[in-house]
Amino acid sequence: MVARWPCSFSGESGVAMGFDGEAFVARFNEVWNGHDIEGILAMMTDDVIFEASFGKDPWGARAIGKPAVREFLEDMFGRIPDVRWDEIRHFACSELATVEWLTTGTPRGGTRYEVQGCDILTLHNGRIAAKRSYRKAQL
Repeated sequence: MVARWPCSFSGESGVAMGFDGEAFVARFNEVWNGHDIEGILAMMTDDVIFEASFGKDPWGARAIGKPAVREFLEDMFGRIPDVRWDEIRHFACSELATVEWLTTGTPRGGTRYEVQGCDILTLHNGRIAAKRSYRKAQL
């Protein structure tokens, strides 16, 4: 027997078990593209594990807990003031969501980039308990 989660895929609508995947992903995209740090943090658990798609370690840069994530975001939005993520597609269940995106931005003093990637979100009671980002490397 295959276990099934109440899920929402790009283009589907409906609420399953009190979790509205479409509304969750819409809000996620809104706060990230609005650089709304308070809105981003409100979607996370207090002990969130945040792993960026870049950094010196194999998992990228890691921040644990809302204060560390706030510091990371303030730095990132300061370094890349026009950064944005345009959704390609998503999958959202009450315990897991994946959002694929095309990110663009121009770091201060740098050149504009454009790269595809995704966020894998572990959810607990409708909040992000872990956010792990991955993106394509450009050679």
